Amino acid sequence: MDNEQWESSEGTIHSTEKKYGELTVFLGASSGVGKTYAMLEAACIKQKEGQYVLIGWLEEYDRQENKERIKELPNIKPRLIQDEEHHFFEMDIEEILNRHPQLVLIDELAHSNAPGSPRAKRYRDVEAILMAGIDVYTTINIYEVESLKDIVSKIIGMEVNETVPDKFLEHASQIRLVDSPSDEILRRFQEGKIRTISKNIDARKFFRLGNIIALREMALRYAAGQVDQQLDEYMHSNKIPGPWPVSEKVMVCVSASPFSKQLIRMARQMATSLKAEWIAVYVETPRRLPKSEQERLALSSNLQLAEELGATVRTIIGNSVAEEILELARSQNVKQIVIGKPRYSRIWEWMHGSVVNQVIRNSHEISVHIIPGQVERYNDIRHVTVSRENLKWSPYFIITASVVLLTILLRIFGLSFDLVNIALLYLFPVLFGSVRWGIGPSFYAAGIGVLAFDYFFVPPVYSLTVSDLRYLISFAVFLVVATLTASLASRLRHQLLEVRQREAITSTLYALSRQMTAVTDLSAALKSMDRQISETIGAQVAIYLPSETGELRLTEFSSGDLNWGQREPAMVIVKWVYRNGEIAGNGTHNLRDSPDLYLPLKTEDQIHGVLAVHLKNQDLVVTPDRMQLIEALTSLSAMAIARIKLQEEAKVVHLTAESERLRTALLDSISHELRTPLATIIGSVTALIDGDAVFSSNDRHELLSTIREGAMRMNRLVTNLLGMVRIESGMLRLRKHWCDLEDIVGVALTQVKDSLQNRVIRLAIDESIPPIEVDDVLLEQVLVNVLNNAIKYSPDRSEIVLSAKKNINVIEIFIRDEGAGIPPLELGRIFSKFYRGESTRNIPGTGLGLAICKGIIEAHEGTIRATENSPKGTIITISIPLFDPPLLRNENLQEEGVKTS
Repeated sequence: MDNEQWESSEGTIHSTEKKYGELTVFLGASSGVGKTYAMLEAACIKQKEGQYVLIGWLEEYDRQENKERIKELPNIKPRLIQDEEHHFFEMDIEEILNRHPQLVLIDELAHSNAPGSPRAKRYRDVEAILMAGIDVYTTINIYEVESLKDIVSKIIGMEVNETVPDKFLEHASQIRLVDSPSDEILRRFQEGKIRTISKNIDARKFFRLGNIIALREMALRYAAGQVDQQLDEYMHSNKIPGPWPVSEKVMVCVSASPFSKQLIRMARQMATSLKAEWIAVYVETPRRLPKSEQERLALSSNLQLAEELGATVRTIIGNSVAEEILELARSQNVKQIVIGKPRYSRIWEWMHGSVVNQVIRNSHEISVHIIPGQVERYNDIRHVTVSRENLKWSPYFIITASVVLLTILLRIFGLSFDLVNIALLYLFPVLFGSVRWGIGPSFYAAGIGVLAFDYFFVPPVYSLTVSDLRYLISFAVFLVVATLTASLASRLRHQLLEVRQREAITSTLYALSRQMTAVTDLSAALKSMDRQISETIGAQVAIYLPSETGELRLTEFSSGDLNWGQREPAMVIVKWVYRNGEIAGNGTHNLRDSPDLYLPLKTEDQIHGVLAVHLKNQDLVVTPDRMQLIEALTSLSAMAIARIKLQEEAKVVHLTAESERLRTALLDSISHELRTPLATIIGSVTALIDGDAVFSSNDRHELLSTIREGAMRMNRLVTNLLGMVRIESGMLRLRKHWCDLEDIVGVALTQVKDSLQNRVIRLAIDESIPPIEVDDVLLEQVLVNVLNNAIKYSPDRSEIVLSAKKNINVIEIFIRDEGAGIPPLELGRIFSKFYRGESTRNIPGTGLGLAICKGIIEAHEGTIRATENSPKGTIITISIPLFDPPLLRNENLQEEGVKTS
């Protein structure tokens, strides 16, 4: 694959104007009716109206009128795709998305892209363009509609390979029918004006009058049906009363047979004509399990076709196909059942029962439509089902050995047993085989059990003949009982296996969901995803997330060979999946040549990364059930990544908002706190300068004292700010040494002396307090801040009490004031930065003093708290750990040494 062919700029699928473009389909009966010319003419009108129109892809035509129209419109050059042997030209979808026109013209909607293209079909390219908000004009022939494929094949006698699902065409805003007379179409073909239709279609056999007439009729009917559907939708949306058809449902029964595709298309046509919903159902029973990889692929392809055509696909596990079909039909109010006519022989149906007959017999009010199939195709799938490569011989050897062992034991120890008891003992191998391996080995056990019982125990022994004919009845009863027992046990085994499988899937989804809910770290979440997904699906997993620069990188991976996830082709696919938001690789429609599977980690509005699954068996195809499990796990992983990213973004937003709030509070506090002392200082200095001769020495001393108080107030503010910065940045370093608490208190009292005015500070320090190991400068700052707060919020002529005592291993310092007090709900918040009570808003302050005190005390491994003082006021309690001084510590060590010796 060319590694450069999918490189394009980021965000190409994101529309700048609208979320989804409008699709206009030009429909014709066949090539040569003038679809391309009609499309070009409509595009030229749009260009004249001022729209930006581009030709994305147009087949080469010799018609002069087409060439003239093409000259009027800008054209995008096709992209070359080549390998060692071949080269192809395909539509350059990346260039279309980059240029982002308002309208793009794309011919041949049903075209299959060349190998190596990102998408298998051109209509999927169109879907990506529509998702980018770009309108599309395109052309299609009636025989390229998927639901009409079988009818067209019968009409023209050839099979059409390139088709478009009806579900895609239903999204078209308009379907414009382009028609020409049949004779005119044939004349253009004979003149060589119509290109070859398809590689597998003989144009001479195709362009016959009968074929053209039939195709024109189909095109007219299809266009009329679309118009009728649009009319119904319009009347419904505008609440226009009318004779609405009764809502019905159609159900089609699907299997691994290739004939199921024909049934699905017929069910689609029936549902369209009845304007009904339709369901495609596959019933899995113990006897009808897909027994080969080819059969599983066929079943997967049939179910995928039904889904593409718009059906609701249901897979049911049960014991009886007919019972499960009818039960689902009644629960879903289905009125029409489409089922294929079986090709089994009468003897096979007599032995195993006929599903069709059982459905018809018990359908009652439900109509059943039986469609005959093609014998050769049906025989092919039957041959695959019973192929010898699926037959395992080990169970039969084990059952044979168990019957031989049982017979030997009975011949040695069981000769005294009754024949009835011996016959019952031979049921054990039957039960063991049915539970362990299924219906085939259990029937084998019943058969050889009867032979062993007859030969070794029924008289005459050592002979297969019987002396009494009643023994033949016993043999028949034994076989019937063994058969019924084996069948019931086999069904029980199948149900048990299914229950275990569903339980395992449920447990996996629950476990991953619980783990993703618990983790809050992205790295841990990715590891859990990787481990859980790789263990569940038995494959290697790689997770790609965008870096800070937006470039995808391999973030998490399973143990094993990582070369597959780091190779350039893998990275190209990863970038494509991340850019387009579509699944790609094995079992998908996009980049299907890759043996690995790539899924976008996508939520509703964002793509968070890519999950890559490397299958250990490169030839294994991803089945629908396996794909559903992988998609469920991927969806859970994407939601977990989105949740963690949202949490991280919420934290950033919260921190930003908190920083903004703190910045605003800081600026308000600083401006308020600086304004008053600055105004005082400026006023005093101005008075001294302007009126120096007027003031007496006492007046000058008072003014200078005022200047000093203002400067000290500003100094305290700056000190508090610097202290807060040191605490917040983690740069606060303690310089501890042994100090006397009374000395520290004395220094603090000296600093607050000028602020006391008429207040009194009473000391009550216990004399038994030993030296403490603290940073005396920082502890002095704590005491000064707390005392200043007490002074600031206490009334004049009140008493402030500073006391200290020893309490076990801590020194407790209490500062009591007689102020208004703090409301109980605010006691725990006064140590927060910039916090100030509602009742103290008119008192100057920044709200940093107590926050700094808390940081300093916690750095000393102590605590600080506020409580109510009785009868009024507040108590600030500071607790500092108490350690033994070095001298006392050495004496204690010496005493312990003497006692030990």
